[in-house]
Amino acid sequence: MRYTIKDIAQMSGVSKATVSRVINGSKPVSKEIKERVMKVIEETNFQPSSLARSLSKKETRLIGVIIPDVSNPVFSKIIHGVEKEANNSNYNILLCNSRYDEAQELKYLDILREKEVDGLIFHGFHYSDKVNERLSLFEKAIVSVGNEIKTGKYPVVLIDNEKAAFEMTEYLIQKGHKNIGMIHGPEDDPYAGYQRIKGYRRAIKFYNINIDDEYMESGYYKFQDGYKGIRRLLKRKPKMTAVFCGNDEMAIGAIKSVVDMGMTVPKDIAVAGFDDIDMAKVFIPSLTTVHQPFEKKGESAMKAILSLLKGEEVKMKIFHEHQIIKRESTT
Repeated sequence: MRYTIKDIAQMSGVSKATVSRVINGSKPVSKEIKERVMKVIEETNFQPSSLARSLSKKETRLIGVIIPDVSNPVFSKIIHGVEKEANNSNYNILLCNSRYDEAQELKYLDILREKEVDGLIFHGFHYSDKVNERLSLFEKAIVSVGNEIKTGKYPVVLIDNEKAAFEMTEYLIQKGHKNIGMIHGPEDDPYAGYQRIKGYRRAIKFYNINIDDEYMESGYYKFQDGYKGIRRLLKRKPKMTAVFCGNDEMAIGAIKSVVDMGMTVPKDIAVAGFDDIDMAKVFIPSLTTVHQPFEKKGESAMKAILSLLKGEEVKMKIFHEHQIIKRESTT
């Protein structure tokens, strides 16, 4: 039998309002009444409606999370960090996978607003006027991860992508490489794409390396982008001795492609990545890459949401440190 709050009230000899106060802790009741109600709840194994509780408290204890690719281990780790911090604070998350599709991002923003989630963690890919307009309608706590939202209204959790890309390119130059290619993400991706390209170009210019845009290939952060991209680069620039990839998945694709062409890494060509996913450590050869703490970024985003919900001040830019990890693919 499924009991209602009315049943619990009748069995306890109190009003429904009193049972609600005991369950929600909204107003004080006497110790004797509280014990009487709790005893009936335990005996009946009564489960109060989460919807009813959320309506009475004007909160849902739900945080919406929008990411571009749930299959990407980078985003999986961010989700893990968000979820861990949410569970610690008795919140749940509603996860939305946009598949890099702006229409899906807009759809999920509308759905989460209709669900009246208490806050939103947005790791979008598109930052168009349409997306900004939908975000402005949200009227709840919003924190961005990875990319700064154009309006500048919302806190963002990020690393310094340009600096990290500069340092990785600098490392390759210091290893003696002068013909360094890059397989980068889309330039309209303002951080993981554009900022990493900017860091690569700045290092090339700083060290007076004379190479042009023919050393660059664009990809979408997938294995096949690296696999095919390095073949196009080597066809155009056969003297290339190193390639810096905009993420680890493309770097692993590039290594596999080099091996399939009968060459070796790093003897014939050095390969570096970005992110330090778990596969980077165990792939043969192990991958030199930029480490960024994805789980901590997720935790920081959730902590920022919780602070905003409490009315506390939050930094507009929450930076995490990166680290150059040197492994077999460049040594």
